[in-house]
Amino acid sequence: MVDCEGVSMDTQVEKERGDEEKEGGKSASILSPQLKAMIRIKKKYLKKSNSVRLAHNTNSVVSDGSLHPKSPQTRKSKRRKSRVLFPNDTLICKPKKECSRANPFLLLFSLIVFIQVYNAIENLDDHVLKYDLEGLERSLHREVFGQPEALEELMDHLNDYLSTYAHQKPLALSLHGACGVGKSHLGRLLARHFRSVVEDKLVVHYLSKHHCPLQDAARHCASKLAQRISEVVARAEEEEQIPFFILDDVELMPPPLLDILQTFLQTNQTNEFLNVVYVFLSSLGQREITTHVLQNSSTAGAYKPLRQALSLIHPLWTEPAVELIPLSLLEREHIIQCFLEEMTLEGFYPDLSNVERLADELAYHTAAGRQYAKTGCKQVVGKVNLL
Repeated sequence: MVDCEGVSMDTQVEKERGDEEKEGGKSASILSPQLKAMIRIKKKYLKKSNSVRLAHNTNSVVSDGSLHPKSPQTRKSKRRKSRVLFPNDTLICKPKKECSRANPFLLLFSLIVFIQVYNAIENLDDHVLKYDLEGLERSLHREVFGQPEALEELMDHLNDYLSTYAHQKPLALSLHGACGVGKSHLGRLLARHFRSVVEDKLVVHYLSKHHCPLQDAARHCASKLAQRISEVVARAEEEEQIPFFILDDVELMPPPLLDILQTFLQTNQTNEFLNVVYVFLSSLGQREITTHVLQNSSTAGAYKPLRQALSLIHPLWTEPAVELIPLSLLEREHIIQCFLEEMTLEGFYPDLSNVERLADELAYHTAAGRQYAKTGCKQVVGKVNLL
């Protein structure tokens, strides 16, 4: 189609050129600019069409003489290499990565901290297992009636203190309660347990009625107690163990004995006297505890009035090392448990109707629909012996 148009245009141009020659110079002078423009357009058009046709013919020729269209080849663009090319006669010196000299020390420090923490955790487990505090807790909850809050607080203090060997102050647990709530029984259980897990000589069960019955010999008793504490602490330091001092009937101790105990609770002592556990058992403050329990049905919140009352008796209970643990009054159901336990130990058949009758013979406080025994389980043993 392009060739036909080119031929027709050529014939038209030749025809017009012949007509112009025939008509003369006047018409030639008028049409000459138009002819020149058409000739220029024709030349450009023919040149473009010839170049396209030539390229088409070269791509269509194959070896067998047949013609078929061929897809134009695209020229691949060369990718520039990212690495730097150095001359052959020069050395390649790559830049070194900057590495901080503190990294090895940081890794070493992290390793040391990890080992220390791991050893500390292992030591905590070893100390707790050595004293068998889980067995002690089960024994106390099984044999001490009506004191779940006090026993829980007692075990919390023992677990925290006995989990390590080095301390900044001794541990003094001061248990207070009314008559018959189980103070002496609790002291015997503690002494029996710790004698079974540590050496017997490292556990001292001090009874004021037995070891210092006379008030006139108070100073002599105080010096003997101080000497015994020093000897036991020195022995425990050699064996790297914690000694236990369980002191019962503290309300009967004369002031010189309390003064000696206060000196051993100071924090400005040598290290061996800071790794000691003291357990004080007394009925001091029983009036404040009884009033608080009858008003609130619990010992929670009784610490403040109890500490105020004890601070008026002796400054021993103002020491920061002393932890107060109030014992609650026993309810009627706890008295029945005491009767069943004592009758079983004495070989009696625990008849529930007989136990109810014996429990009714005791005197009780009544508050908020509850009955609290005035003398606790104190009279249970005597009642059972009369059977």
